[in-house]
Amino acid sequence: MARILLGCIMGKAPSQVIVCYRALLDFIYVAQYPTHDDSTLQYLTNALDEFHANKDILVDLGIRNHFNIPKFHSMLHYEECIRNSRTTDNYNTEMFERFHIDYAKEAWRASNFRNELPQMTQWLSRQEKIVMFQSYISHYQSEEEREEEVQEAVDGRNQDVGVVTAKRPAAPSQTLSNIQTKHGCPSFSYHLRIFLNKFLTRGDSIPRTQVGNAFLPFDKLDVWHSFKFSLDTLGNDIDGQKGIDLVRAQPGRGKSPGRFDVVVVTHNDGAESTGLHGMKVGRLRLIFRLPEVIGLYNEAPSVWPKHHFAYVEWLTLSRSPGAHHNMYSVTKPLPLDTTGHLPGDIVPLSTVRHKYAYQTLW
Repeated sequence: MARILLGCIMGKAPSQVIVCYRALLDFIYVAQYPTHDDSTLQYLTNALDEFHANKDILVDLGIRNHFNIPKFHSMLHYEECIRNSRTTDNYNTEMFERFHIDYAKEAWRASNFRNELPQMTQWLSRQEKIVMFQSYISHYQSEEEREEEVQEAVDGRNQDVGVVTAKRPAAPSQTLSNIQTKHGCPSFSYHLRIFLNKFLTRGDSIPRTQVGNAFLPFDKLDVWHSFKFSLDTLGNDIDGQKGIDLVRAQPGRGKSPGRFDVVVVTHNDGAESTGLHGMKVGRLRLIFRLPEVIGLYNEAPSVWPKHHFAYVEWLTLSRSPGAHHNMYSVTKPLPLDTTGHLPGDIVPLSTVRHKYAYQTLW
């Protein structure tokens, strides 16, 4: 939830308040990194320094009287703790809540609620002995068993990684004209011709100026309305499902409006796992697969890929983020030419990296 608040206060709070809040968010997210080095720890220190340099504005405005809060003080020790005790996914303030459950609530439930303190102490002593015995047994496990367990854990962790789509299309055999109307993408057939033209040999390919009038060998496509993909560690709180993000390209039905999510797509090999370098932002209009059979009996060309594709209409991304909030602005682009075609591309679904969280400023 915290990440949407930055957009909510833009234009409604002084710039120094925005800088203060953004620096605090930067610190929180960098502190959650699953791996760290000297560079990321420097990012952490810079974010904390920027927060302290601007926090007095909250006192001047009467929002806070002081910052003598234990959690704010603990931020001063994060870098040292990470260097000494490794990343924060091994420890956090929730640990004490967990101890309260184990040492107080569970022990209380195991008693008969009368003269409970000796019973709780005995129950905890027994639990500690069980843990010690389990540690003794695991110590003598063979190396082969340990390797097998590690491999099983890795296999189980990776089986859901990547793009996940439904086995069957949500809307099979949709005509191209119907797709363009329902999904609001009048330029789709134009970009589909450009995409298929790439698979023709050099002698058979059609010039770019004439490809818009080229003949399409099919007029129907199987369409999916959503897909899921795994997130990195920092995105596990999205949609209430750990590690999974749901992306939709679903047309409206009846009085219900359609939903076409904005996504971040890798554009070249220089794309990084963080930041927008090598990335493009666009609105996902369609999820589909090329047909395996053309007409009644003809097989599709063997060079056509068999995986899922996404049709994305590109948005214009600002060259640099805002000075105070460090957020990029996104605008709708103008048509490519006099024919009115919007900039877009058909890309492999696997190149979609994130669902773009944006906010409209009126």
